[in-house]
Order: sequence, then structure tokens, then C-alpha cells
Amino acid sequence: MSTVAEVAEETAKIVDATRLRRLAEHKSRTVRIAVAQNPAAHDQTIERLLSDRDEVVRLASAGNLADRPRLHAMVATSQENELRAALARTFARQDHRSLSYEVQAVLSKDPFSESRQGVAETTNYLDLFENLLNDADPKVRAWCAANPRISREQMERLVTDRSWGVRAFTASAGLRFPDDEQLMRLARDRSASVRWAVLFRPRRPREALELLAEDPDELNRRHARSALVGGIMSDQIEASAQAGRQRASNVAPFLLRPS
Repeated sequence: MSTVAEVAEETAKIVDATRLRRLAEHKSRTVRIAVAQNPAAHDQTIERLLSDRDEVVRLASAGNLADRPRLHAMVATSQENELRAALARTFARQDHRSLSYEVQAVLSKDPFSESRQGVAETTNYLDLFENLLNDADPKVRAWCAANPRISREQMERLVTDRSWGVRAFTASAGLRFPDDEQLMRLARDRSASVRWAVLFRPRRPREALELLAEDPDELNRRHARSALVGGIMSDQIEASAQAGRQRASNVAPFLLRPS
């Protein structure tokens, strides 16, 4: 007799939608998770698993929505916060794809902040992005910094945001921006946490490090001096940052609202 682990492993390889529909009723959540993650599962099977009794199964199903536009509007109005938030980030780092404008618009007004954060990071529509730049929640405004389409002028609003948390996240999460001039101003920020974020941003200007080497905060000062001598970030982090900058340089600009 096969173990649950063996059944789940086999389920992950199945391409027969009918078999997957039957396995979606399996008593083991491990098997149902394997069904939920299988791209060969029919939309109706995933829809059923989005209402599964187990939260982990439901979230696994929400991670398998990219090629199921018929389910997007349904999940966007789900009563479960985490499902809506997962939907909002469906195309994170897939800049050539997006949720429909209508679904993004619903999620951009979601009362659950994490859904709006997801749209802030991924939206390709200018009007939705501008609204989220002005969101009352600092975490939503901060995630705008991670959107690869953001312009320097839009980034300037985050660099000068009233919340130190937004400014710090902007320093660390921005891709092509903040540019060197903006980073130099953040290196002089009144918040030690913002200055710390500049210190650990890959490829920040050397002038920023020299400034931070005399920082009033002892921890910032010590790490900046170490960075000037031998570096404090791995090659992997540096390479990832370079890839992010390249990604932002290649992405298409924001679209206008469909008429």
C-alpha cells in the first residue's frame, strides 16, 4: 500500500484532470495540496479546493491561479483575506502579465492591507498606482517602491514620505530608483533606521558610505566603516540587485485606465 507521501508525489505528476478531481476529495491534506498545486487540475477542481476545510489547501489553490482568469473575480471578492492577498501577487516578478484591470481595481480598494500592498507592487495601471501612492496605510505606500514601473518623480514622493518606515523600505526595496542623489539624501535622513537601510542597499554610492562612517548612530557608523574596508554584502545579493535594476529598465511603462 502506498504511503500518503507517495500518493502526493504521484499526484504532483498527474496530467489527467479527471483523476485530479477525484483526488481532490482525498482525506489527506497533503494529497489535496498536491492537487491544488498541480497546473493540470481543472478550474472546477481548484475552485472546490479554494473552499477546502484546511487553510493550507486553500492557500495552495490560491497560488495556482495564474492561468485561471475565470476564477480571479471570484477570489477577489472572497471572504478570506489571505486568498485575496495571494491573488493580488499572482504575477509578482512576471512583469509581462497581469490581472485584469477590473480585478486589480477591486483589490486596490480591499480593506485588507496586504491585498493593496500586492497591487502596489504589481499593478501596471497608472491610475491605480497613483491612488496607492496616496494610501493611508504606510505599508501600502512603501510597497509602491518595489513596482518596477515607478518613475523617479513618483519615487521622490516615497523618499520624502512622512513615515520613516516608508522611507526605509524605499531605500532597500526600490529597483532602478532611488537613484544616487536620492540615496544621498536618505543617508542624511533624521531616522537612523532609514540610514541603516541605505547602508545595506547594494551599489549605494561610496559617498553615502563615507557619510555614514561618521553617522551619529554607533551601529550605523561601525557597519559603514566595515563596508568601506571590505564590503558587507555577498556577491549573490549584489547580483540580485543588478538583475532587479535590469528588470526595471526593461519593463513596459504604466498603462492608462481602459476606456
